[in-house]
Amino acid sequence: MSEVNETPDRFGKANLTMSDQPTPVSGTPEDSRKHDGDRETFSLGQRLRQPRTLISFGIAIAIIVFAVRSLDIDLAATWQYMRSANPWLLGTGLIVFYLTFPLRALRWRMLLINAGVLVERGRHSWASLPALIEYIYLSWFANCIVPAKLGDAYRGYLLKHNGNVSFSATFGTIFAERLLDMIGLFSLLVLSGFLTFGPHMPEGTQIVFGFGGLLVVIIIGGLIGMRWLGPQIRWFIPRRLHRVYGNFEHSALTSFTPAILPRLFVLTAAIWTLEGFRLWFVIQSLDHTGLNLTLAAIIFVALASSLLTALPITPAGLGVVEGTITVVLTLFGIAASLGSAVTLLDRLINFWSIVIFGFILYLFSRRK
Repeated sequence: MSEVNETPDRFGKANLTMSDQPTPVSGTPEDSRKHDGDRETFSLGQRLRQPRTLISFGIAIAIIVFAVRSLDIDLAATWQYMRSANPWLLGTGLIVFYLTFPLRALRWRMLLINAGVLVERGRHSWASLPALIEYIYLSWFANCIVPAKLGDAYRGYLLKHNGNVSFSATFGTIFAERLLDMIGLFSLLVLSGFLTFGPHMPEGTQIVFGFGGLLVVIIIGGLIGMRWLGPQIRWFIPRRLHRVYGNFEHSALTSFTPAILPRLFVLTAAIWTLEGFRLWFVIQSLDHTGLNLTLAAIIFVALASSLLTALPITPAGLGVVEGTITVVLTLFGIAASLGSAVTLLDRLINFWSIVIFGFILYLFSRRK
């Protein structure tokens, strides 16, 4: 039986370490407790206090200061624009944004089942739809306060902690989910960009397309590498990690089958369309003549914002997103102060609301 050691940290969170024994990808909870192929420790409180986390927030602040000065943003005017926003339309944008979480949970459940992870049925199980939504939301909270997308690892830990599911197998499904997100996001980004700018994209947008294309190539390349170069990859990694890698590879490669691909693509398209309408409601809440953007242009800006959150330099792209999206909005002839108001209101929904509500959920969650 796996030996479990728990030591609480100052966040009220347990440091959980499992012994390194072979684990089946699927099976009953009892089987998972007997055979565990992963060794992982995740303490969110400790990660938050690490020097690199503090440095990442310092970098974010420096980027924001640089953007304000270089774009000559009038902070007083920005604040006036933000105060004039219609709270009902902002609230609608918030609701639209939070509708994506049930869709993400439903999609992840499909990937888990397809990968061979036995998902318990029932409203109160560790794999119920509310539970999966909670895991995803807590992982987004982690991504907002620590750099390097460590929230994805935290989500794997949560499933391990609550369902005794292999950490590496879970991470394989998260990798598959990231592939779906990148393909869906980048496809809609290119389509909305073409509808907005035509075949000649402005220079300021090239970095967005370049970064998105690079991420798609890296993730698809990783999947192809696992499919065709599995033996070679195992040759490079320590033998004791072969079972761990095997669980990850199996889940990543078997999460997709032709039977469920249409449903996965529909869910992914719905998720990113809602992300676009989130920003649409934010812009409608300001109701200024300087914001005459087409729906395609608004979706392009919203998806570019979401894409930049993948940068591992700062938590959830803090600073990078604010600066870059304000610059992109100026390409549409929007004043920098008005553009920064749009950006900050949007980030109030997709960043700061997660920080606030996520912290409350973290304090009271029994699944953390």
